[in-house]
Amino acid sequence: MQVPRRAGLGALLVAATLAGCAVPSTQTSADDARALADALAPVTSAVQTALVATDLLDRDRATASTVDTALLDQLTVLQDAAGAVATLVPAPGPGRDQQAEALAAVHDAEAAVAAARAWATGAGGSVDEVTAALDDAATTVDDLTTALEQAS
Repeated sequence: MQVPRRAGLGALLVAATLAGCAVPSTQTSADDARALADALAPVTSAVQTALVATDLLDRDRATASTVDTALLDQLTVLQDAAGAVATLVPAPGPGRDQQAEALAAVHDAEAAVAAARAWATGAGGSVDEVTAALDDAATTVDDLTTALEQAS
């Protein structure tokens, strides 16, 4: 009886696939705030790393290719953080607004790091513009993280 065995295997594969697509959910608003603050932690680090890399290139302490690699790595970190924020299923209450703010902050950080990468590779922009955008992104993420930590 090969048919039932194949049907069982197919059901198992479907269940495994669906389990891999599950998104986290929380129980309370405090859980939402804590989960979002945790997801933003690597964003702060990525933006600070981008600032250091940009400064090193500006002062001729690193090559453009090294800085490009560092910034590309930070974009990967930011994409992972965006995924963590976007897949959260908040509890009823302020979590949805907090999630939207966190997602906007991550996307702003991504845009700032992408602009830094463009500058580092000679595609445009100035170091002053790049640094200002990175500083703004860092401030936004830090302020939001503080608010989320206080809410948890």
